[in-house]
Amino acid sequence: MLIHAKKILDFIMLSAQAPTLTEITEGVDISKPTVLKILTTLEFLNFVYRDEVNKTYYIGTAMIGYSEKALSGLDITKIAKPYLTKIRDITGETVHLGIEEHNEIVFLEKIEGNRSVALKSRVGGDLPMYCSSMGKATLATKTKDEIEKYADSVDFLPRAENTITNKARLLKEINDARKCGYAIDDRENENEVMCIGAAIEKDKHVYGAFSVSVPAYRMTPDQQQKIIDLVLDAKAKISKQV
Repeated sequence: MLIHAKKILDFIMLSAQAPTLTEITEGVDISKPTVLKILTTLEFLNFVYRDEVNKTYYIGTAMIGYSEKALSGLDITKIAKPYLTKIRDITGETVHLGIEEHNEIVFLEKIEGNRSVALKSRVGGDLPMYCSSMGKATLATKTKDEIEKYADSVDFLPRAENTITNKARLLKEINDARKCGYAIDDRENENEVMCIGAAIEKDKHVYGAFSVSVPAYRMTPDQQQKIIDLVLDAKAKISKQV
């Protein structure tokens, strides 16, 4: 039952608009009576909220406390945020902080830029490692066997115009990231968005990763080098404090 409840909460959270009971039932492929029973319990616990007029469901206020507690317990957020905010202030671009979880990168923090375009990312959301700078930077910290295991198990689904769709290219970019200390997402996850990211590592332990997202038209060679320098500097300073 808990697995069903999570599927329902995930569907509501990821829906572009608040879904109805029928839409949830179709989306999670669970019988309508079961979905209704779970939603009724979740509503009683304030995990979901039901709009009586439109008959639609929203994530409830009880979830806020859980998310805040989870994030407050992650020291990497507290340590990294001042450095990432500084990058945002210098560049005007959006900066993300994430951690690896189940072969995905989960966003812990999103520091919005004042020059940024609308991005799909959100705190608590995730994205594949093979097509993100944070993911490739994280993979670059792993052993050869771990990388091979990941590359052999992942489905290289195209997400944008330049998504990595084969193992050979991924292995090359991971190798490049290991050599230079950062990774690049060149319009691989979102069209016309580039990211430069690095892993936060100390004593062979990876605490997370961060990236700077820039519209491709603003990523001139000079701007790219400036961001690389900022990323490497922040990586070194954060790693000293973890």
